[in-house]
Amino acid sequence: MSILITGAAGFLGLNLIEVLNAQSQPVVALNDRALPTAFAVKPGVTVELADVRDRVAIADILSRHDISCIIHAAAITLGPKSAIASASDAFDVNTVSVAILLEEGRKAGIRRFVYPSSSAVYGAAPFDGAAVTEETNPMPTTLYGFTKLASERLVVEAGKSFGISTVRARITAVFGPHEHETGVRETMSPPFQIAAKAVAGEDVLLPAGGARDWTSSRDIAKALVLLATRESLPSDLYNLSVGETWHVNRLSALLAKAYPGWRFADGKADGSDSAIAFNDDLSRRRHAVSAKRFETDFGFRFMAPDEACADYVGWLQTNAS
Repeated sequence: MSILITGAAGFLGLNLIEVLNAQSQPVVALNDRALPTAFAVKPGVTVELADVRDRVAIADILSRHDISCIIHAAAITLGPKSAIASASDAFDVNTVSVAILLEEGRKAGIRRFVYPSSSAVYGAAPFDGAAVTEETNPMPTTLYGFTKLASERLVVEAGKSFGISTVRARITAVFGPHEHETGVRETMSPPFQIAAKAVAGEDVLLPAGGARDWTSSRDIAKALVLLATRESLPSDLYNLSVGETWHVNRLSALLAKAYPGWRFADGKADGSDSAIAFNDDLSRRRHAVSAKRFETDFGFRFMAPDEACADYVGWLQTNAS
């Protein structure tokens, strides 16, 4: 049986294919545009081109493949300005598609539905000083956060009504291998932006603030695959995060060693002199989202920040053009 990944050519999707392929797990990779050739030709990967909002196409794909699980990674990742898509388009892609996949998945007899949600559902909670756990009340403050929380509600209700095993994963800030411009993410991660500057030999200034619990894309993919393939799940809700905040100058220091001649330096506190875009209010301290429930239930260890940074730099040196 195969696992269907939506948004398969995206940042998370490519990491998911990589993890599943390494486990010899057959994958149906659904995307609205072609996958990179290196992924499309992997053994055990079948590519389907379709829009996640197209119910007829989704039903047809599910009827032609023996799908046991759907990991619905397709999304429009809006920033604070919500500038890359209309509210209607964002809602259709991020929420209406969830209803379509759940309904058509039930008809096709899927066993599990994995929904990669976002820590954006917690709104300002990470700035309040208390630990952000799965028990923290979700109070989104952005359109993106609202679409994710609405989708979570659909997933929970489908689990109750359809008898499908469902699980939500609230993912924190992600960085690492396979991040690339797709047109559906309003702001690329600061680690990605800095890495691009280093590869291009363009020096950068960095503000003192902006620390986040940046978590390796490889770890997030491994965690989602565990949620997709484990026979039974202790919970239907997990936070996914490295569990500590760190500043991007830690990555920058490794990049400076890997790319001699490239430099970074302290800039203005408000980031006004930096070419790197941050979504956060740089004057406020953000606290990490806690993933202790997931770590305990699955015996999982997220790469520590320096380990994840070193892994990313190594990947860049092998793959960056």
